[in-house]
Amino acid sequence: MKKFLNEAKPVFVVFTLQRLVSFLVSYFSKFAIPVYGGWFPYVDRVLTVTKLPNWIWGWGGFDGVHYLRIAQNGYDFIPSQAFFPLYPLLIRLFNFLPKASGLDTSVYVDPSYFVAAIVFSNIVMFFALFAFYKFISTWFDKKIAFVSLVLLVSWPTAFYFGAIYTESIFLLLASFAFYYVIKKNYLFAGVLAALASATKVVGVCLFAVLIIEFYLDYKNKSKFSKKSIKNFFGILVAPLGLVSYMVYLWSEFGKPFYFVQAQPLFAAERSDKPIILLPQVLYRYFKIFINTPFLSHQFGIASLEVVMTLVPLVLLFVFVKKMKFSYWLFTLGVLIIPTLTGTFTSMPRYSLTAFVLFPLVVKYYPKTVKFIIPFLIIIQTILLANFIRGYWVS
Repeated sequence: MKKFLNEAKPVFVVFTLQRLVSFLVSYFSKFAIPVYGGWFPYVDRVLTVTKLPNWIWGWGGFDGVHYLRIAQNGYDFIPSQAFFPLYPLLIRLFNFLPKASGLDTSVYVDPSYFVAAIVFSNIVMFFALFAFYKFISTWFDKKIAFVSLVLLVSWPTAFYFGAIYTESIFLLLASFAFYYVIKKNYLFAGVLAALASATKVVGVCLFAVLIIEFYLDYKNKSKFSKKSIKNFFGILVAPLGLVSYMVYLWSEFGKPFYFVQAQPLFAAERSDKPIILLPQVLYRYFKIFINTPFLSHQFGIASLEVVMTLVPLVLLFVFVKKMKFSYWLFTLGVLIIPTLTGTFTSMPRYSLTAFVLFPLVVKYYPKTVKFIIPFLIIIQTILLANFIRGYWVS
């Protein structure tokens, strides 16, 4: 316990400061942006029904309303199947609060689910940041780990870690999966990878990490021991989160790939057609730029989406010889898979899954990191204020 407290101390300081600043920005957002956007459905049925002020219930906007509905009612509406099951299931299990009486739950989501979800997300956020810090300090050292942590929470979309989204639980599971791969505990890493793949489809990229690292560890060993057999079992477990969800979708709806087929129904301009490659997506954004007013919200968000897709991809190729191939492949997967639906929509948020890049940026560009962190915080402040006030940012 004493060791944990000592390791957790810097994480707690960063976490506390980040949450304090985020809630202050959330509170003052109504003064900076007086007109509420409400660019998503079910606001009255899921959020305002809580009777909390907007600067609080705003943390459940956009995808959050869908997770809350799934937590209460399951996959009873289309296209909720696009959202993976682990996070809403955990919200349901965590919600031990008393329920409102006389509320029609076929129409409204009980306010207790919002309270449970926002508390749960913030608790998980702390442990996710700790898992990230633990993984990076094992891979490099504590100094790089701390600066990487600061860079992570300064990232323009880092506020999603504390929102009713899957970002915090995915970071927790994926970071500890990497940590236990380093520790050669593939069974535990496999279980965490399986849970990650039940949280986001890109969680399946951890499967590749386990396979490659297991092969490198055992390729020169002529005999299998009990430990190696147990570790190999972890490899088999790793993709079961995604597989289990596909089996569920097949048995309930007859569509094992429903999580892909439901995407276009969200009007996010995603496609369920055959794979759309990166050059095609870039051409689409070129047309967006030449046909969208320069000072419009849409132009700004499209610019953000392109920049926060291409910057991590460029960094990935810069670091191709400076990181393990398995880490490189994982990062490539989490960045490319979301673009295969034909859009960079949500990529500023999805770039958080490329967390393996952060310590490399800190190590090889330390002066640049110190210079850009204040600018990243400013961008995050602007995005968070817009998100709370109901405007799409990622």
